[in-house]
Formats: sequence, structure tokens, C-alpha cells
Amino acid sequence: MKVLLIGYGNPLRKDDGIGWRVVEEIEKGQLFMANCQLSTIVTHQLLPELTGDVSEAELVIFVDASVEGEPGTIAVQALAPVEQRIGALTHHFDPAGLLGYARDLYGRFPRAYLVTITAVSLGYGEGLSPLIEALVPEILQQIKQVVHL
Repeated sequence: MKVLLIGYGNPLRKDDGIGWRVVEEIEKGQLFMANCQLSTIVTHQLLPELTGDVSEAELVIFVDASVEGEPGTIAVQALAPVEQRIGALTHHFDPAGLLGYARDLYGRFPRAYLVTITAVSLGYGEGLSPLIEALVPEILQQIKQVVHL
């Protein structure tokens, strides 16, 4: 199965870099999944240019920080494509909009999930807060469970 993991956010804004951190661990080999061809992307925001990569995957997992809920909460949400309004000033999408754009451009879209982690701090600075850093192994396990659904 072709799996694409997209970690996005700003690693210079503390916990907003969780998507980048998760991808870093996966690239170190911290998440072995049999029968998977795993690709990763890190980006500050979801751009239209990602649509081709998204459309070629069988499963896409987006990882991002959230401000909803108690700090340290991990949430996994199945996604469906939505129509994305495209205008002259559209530079980025949300995950469901990116799926919709893939559907509209390529006639296909993958199964997709959004994994969010409620941030403790989104202030300026590098590195995750201790609570969010401690959750990285659990986030990797959640991703592994999603792949095997």
C-alpha cells in the first residue's frame, strides 16, 4: 500500500512543529509497517502543489498541531474531500480541501486521516514542549493503527 504522511506546521512556533517532528522520527525508522511503501513530506502549509502526490497515494495521513481541546490531546479524524474554492489569492488548503482538489484534478483521491495534537505552546522558539515531545511515541502508534484499519 502506498502511504503518504504529511507533517505540516511551523517548527519555529514550538508545538506547531509536531508534524515535522513526527516525520523526523518516521524517517529515522521509528515506525516499521509491513507491506507499506511509505513516503513523507514536511511543509509549513498545505499547498496546491501537493495534489499530485496526494492523488497517487492509497492512504494519506496529515499530522498537525491543534488549539482545540486539552493540551496533549491526540485526535484522529477520517477525512472526506470537500470542494475547495480556488481564487487568485488561494495559496494553501486544509486537508479535506486538498483531497477535493485531487479529486477534481485527477479524478481520484485516497483514504485519508488527520492526526492532530493539541498544543501546549505556539510561541516563538524551536523544539516541542515537554508534554508534546513525550507524546511522540504514542502519536507514532496511532499512525500505525490508522495504516492497519
